[in-house]
Amino acid sequence: MRKKGSGRFVKNANRTSAGSGVSGIGHPAQPKPRLRLNLTREKILAESARVFNLRGYDAATLDEIAQALGVTKAALYYHVRNKEDLLLQCHQKALDIAIDAVRTALAEASEPDEQLRAVLTRYIGGMTDQLAGIVVLLYEGALSPSHYHQIMGQRDEYEQMLRGIVEAGVRSGVFVPCDSRLIGFAILGALNWIPRWYKPGGPRTPKEIASAFSEYFVRGLQTHPSSPAVPPGRSARGGGQGRARPVADLGLVR
Repeated sequence: MRKKGSGRFVKNANRTSAGSGVSGIGHPAQPKPRLRLNLTREKILAESARVFNLRGYDAATLDEIAQALGVTKAALYYHVRNKEDLLLQCHQKALDIAIDAVRTALAEASEPDEQLRAVLTRYIGGMTDQLAGIVVLLYEGALSPSHYHQIMGQRDEYEQMLRGIVEAGVRSGVFVPCDSRLIGFAILGALNWIPRWYKPGGPRTPKEIASAFSEYFVRGLQTHPSSPAVPPGRSARGGGQGRARPVADLGLVR
């Protein structure tokens, strides 16, 4: 259940225009602009995240976000309250994906290494595929104190769940002895930086990126690695193994 005070998108079906009266002969109901009807929560958040990452939160404007979506700022205001509302919901959506990934992994997998692999795969896949690299970095002072504490509380909940999987793996001998807090920071740091370099349409699919990250982290913790190392980058999507290339050549950075 979303905490009280979190931003919400307005449902078009529940809003009526003031003074519209009863439609009848000679007074047909006016259809809403097509572009407004095509605006979904996912589209708005994904484009907002892209603009925030490209321009920085302080420099980004609602005009730029509206232009990127192909609508007027007035149409954007129909769905959101202000720029902070957009940033809040970007964080909220990312946390929803993250916490859901942990809960699903704990329900479907029994071993800590499989749980951690599932958590990372589902989260990275959801972040890159569903929302094209939704912003997850907290900009200092961008959120009001109440919204900041709301997001930080949920982030801490996610961190504790992630740390619990690592600690369970150490206790069972599946993972090597380690500081679960530091490991948690390392994992979160890597995940939070993905929006800074991820580029939709690059040679690596969201599924491949998620698989690579999860395998690297799980293998690094396993007492007896159970899977082969992730192969190097390929020359083209679906092609064979190619020569090593600079990161920028992989199509993953802006």
